[in-house]
Amino acid sequence: MKTKRLMMIAVIFGMAMSVSAQEMSESKYGSDSVACVTNLSIYGEAYKQWESAKFAPEAITSEMVNAWREVFLNCPRSSQLIYTRGEKIMDYFIRTNPKDRDAYIDTICMMMDHRAQYFPIDPKTGKSQVAGIMGRKGLLIYTYNKNRYEEAYNVLKDAVALDASQLQGAYIDAYFKATIDMVNNDKAEKMTIINVYQELSEVLDNNIGALAETETELQTAKEDAEAAGDAEAVAGFDKQLEKNEKNININKGVKNNLDNLFQPYASCEDLIKVFSAKMAETPDDVTLLKRITTILDKKDCTDSKLFLDAAVKLNELEPSPESSYSLGIKFFKDKKYSDAATFFEQATKTENNDRKYRAYRNLGMCYENMGSFSRAREIYRKSAQVDPTNGEPYLLIAMLYAESSKQFSGDIESKAVYWAAVDKCIKAKSIDPSVADRANSLIRSYSAAFPSMETIFFNDYNEGQTFQVGGWIGETTTIRAKK
Repeated sequence: MKTKRLMMIAVIFGMAMSVSAQEMSESKYGSDSVACVTNLSIYGEAYKQWESAKFAPEAITSEMVNAWREVFLNCPRSSQLIYTRGEKIMDYFIRTNPKDRDAYIDTICMMMDHRAQYFPIDPKTGKSQVAGIMGRKGLLIYTYNKNRYEEAYNVLKDAVALDASQLQGAYIDAYFKATIDMVNNDKAEKMTIINVYQELSEVLDNNIGALAETETELQTAKEDAEAAGDAEAVAGFDKQLEKNEKNININKGVKNNLDNLFQPYASCEDLIKVFSAKMAETPDDVTLLKRITTILDKKDCTDSKLFLDAAVKLNELEPSPESSYSLGIKFFKDKKYSDAATFFEQATKTENNDRKYRAYRNLGMCYENMGSFSRAREIYRKSAQVDPTNGEPYLLIAMLYAESSKQFSGDIESKAVYWAAVDKCIKAKSIDPSVADRANSLIRSYSAAFPSMETIFFNDYNEGQTFQVGGWIGETTTIRAKK
């Protein structure tokens, strides 16, 4: 125990007091390449053994730690593994010696700074990875000691400013939690939570939008490979699609978590109070006006006078798809669907995928309310193209089908719309698990409207047989009986 205690102290104080050793030659292996290569070998082999032992406490050695420390101090350019493995070593010391936790966190911070200094470019992409490294630094600070939330907040804030696209979901989650801690401890005003929420929501929306585009491209490439009979290429695209879908779900999960964390600060009353004061201070701040209209829309606070005032002002100062969207919301609430449709059509020109999706969705609702079901379906399909991972458009189409049942006569024809509606609900939940509960509820409701087995039989049909739904729907479905 005494030996391990001395080993821990050596790591903390030896590294903390030897910062000047980092100022060295440009050589990858430092001024003493023989010593560097030797220590790389010693700690590398010992680390692999420790890893094989599942990082058991009894498998870590002072020789490994000392050799790793020498490599870190004297040849920090030799390998990025110094830093990724160093995280694991520091994690071990934090867990086994928590009273020195902050000293080890300081060492981790130094490691991250040096990694950003010596390995600013990601060798896989050829692009900067500094923002991602700083994001990880902020995450580790917050993870190991939430009392250091202010430090984590500032590091993560800078990382977002550098390049938000490099931030993984866990970094974004930690940043927002640290922001809430700042406000709860009176180190930032409540508006900070709103601003950071909007900023991070946009980051996640952009991530999801980019991934959705990638999914469409991969799906097209896979179909081309299938048509060419290239099984190997198809398998490769399947793997890429699986990875892409996993990343989409991660981003959506973080976004849902952000919404849940924001909820206590997101009542319409609170938002309107905070935003009204800000708008009174700077009524011509276009960025603020966009933030007001976007967040009040997301939180369904669009009935307020503030939303209308902000939408009108934004349209005066900077006519754009965003301002058109906000006015569309206002006219839709007033049931002026034709006017709303005009503005939502303009809003679809936005480059923001989330807003584009919502503009198309709302435009479809306008046509639905005007009784143009065929046009509404066409628009809902466009919204599905914008976000192919979202099941909501298919639920909206399902509800259109069910709503149009009175347009059809006959025992079978009037019921066939419910088969088609259920088909859409099944598709919705197959591509988007988050809508499964809504989809299953609609399926139960529509299945209850299926014809009986007797009705199917006496109309010369069989269950399981294909059926062409007529009228504007024009889809092929499967005959099913009410259970």
